[in-house]
Amino acid sequence: MKALKKWFKIIALFFTALILFQSCATYKTPTTLAQAAEQQKEVKIITSTDDAIKYKYIVHEDGQFYGVKVDYDTRENVKFPINTDEVYEVLLKTGGLPTWAWIVIGGVVVIGIVALITVNTMSLSI
Repeated sequence: MKALKKWFKIIALFFTALILFQSCATYKTPTTLAQAAEQQKEVKIITSTDDAIKYKYIVHEDGQFYGVKVDYDTRENVKFPINTDEVYEVLLKTGGLPTWAWIVIGGVVVIGIVALITVNTMSLSI
């Protein structure tokens, strides 16, 4: 029974790590405002004063770039003009593995752990 509790702790730690890694996303692909507007991905803009501003995506209308954020009260997209003179760096959001890949990896690991526990308990009872 003690061995089973030990395995449950290991499984719980594994799933905790899976959940933490799944939520990780980084902004590390440097690009230009024009390319960011074409790709319609989440963007972090670093200004010349080292402020970091995150936008849902960038749009280019009438020669002006706008950063789009969601107003959580009204659930509408709101455009904010971007001063191109103050932009130091534009970083696109890059995610890790997709959700389905994490589910497959988790399933394979859980099946492996269950198989190990089953083999260990069978060898103990023989």
